[in-house]
Amino acid sequence: MYLLVCCSLSLTLWGQTKVKLHVGVPINGIKQWIGATGADDSKPLLLFIHGGPGFSSRSYAKYFSKYLKQDFIVAQWDQRETGITAHWSPYTDTLTLELFHHDTRAVVEYLLQHFDRKKLYLVGFSWGNFLGMHFAQEHPEMLHAYVSVSGMLHNARSEVLTLQATRAKARGLQHQEALDDLAEVSFPYQDWQALYRQRKWSAVLLGNGKLRNYPPALFEDWSAKWFNLFLAASRVDYVATIPELACPVYLLASAGDFVAHHQLTQEFYDQVEAPQKQLVWFPGQEHELPGRLGKAFGKTLLQLLTDHDGEVE
Repeated sequence: MYLLVCCSLSLTLWGQTKVKLHVGVPINGIKQWIGATGADDSKPLLLFIHGGPGFSSRSYAKYFSKYLKQDFIVAQWDQRETGITAHWSPYTDTLTLELFHHDTRAVVEYLLQHFDRKKLYLVGFSWGNFLGMHFAQEHPEMLHAYVSVSGMLHNARSEVLTLQATRAKARGLQHQEALDDLAEVSFPYQDWQALYRQRKWSAVLLGNGKLRNYPPALFEDWSAKWFNLFLAASRVDYVATIPELACPVYLLASAGDFVAHHQLTQEFYDQVEAPQKQLVWFPGQEHELPGRLGKAFGKTLLQLLTDHDGEVE
């Protein structure tokens, strides 16, 4: 019995049954939130995996899903210790990569069963790509295609590349405050303060960030729960360990992304073998493509997946 808490609305209009799903699903020992929306329940299924870890997509998904829900059933999931799932089921044991990989598979299997599908489209954003790319490698038979968005591919190298670029920019600008603040920062980070200093100065010097947008308390609170998991995931190198995928893969990225460094996206695209692959760049943008570019992101995703020539049941 999957369904524990469910508010599922079905409205039939001119032969189409709308989808509005809000469920609590028992997954690996706790109740986890899954939602879905769509104009027609006969359309293909798409699951968006949020980033973080620890940052739900519910606050911004509506801005891109409205461009998709006429052609797809768009599903989301609040991962353990995130959003509604954290409210329903606080988790006090150790968070591990293996646990999140198991959760990801269980969510996909639930959605396929619930909507009576054999496959779905999987979209992983940032940390969500860390989960999604692993799933695409392990279970391509469950996917029409996989989409990586600002994807975490080898975070250890990404952090080093961004530190190097940030220091170079600070030297060029003779920004002594930034140089002093970054002097003792190296990866792997020893504590949340080092991560905070890297994120703060890379955003200010390489992007459009402002110092006031980076309160230390935000990083301190996040790190108490997620820092060790972040470091563990950072050691995994998908560029080296995934030379091929057995499903189509699409990568969406920006040359202004220094959180998941854009150089690694290009390297992964160049070396990976797949039935189909495509790399789409968003000019002049940074990391948060789904949250900041709802319309452009949604329409790009729609075009990519409706042009996809795989069989859709």
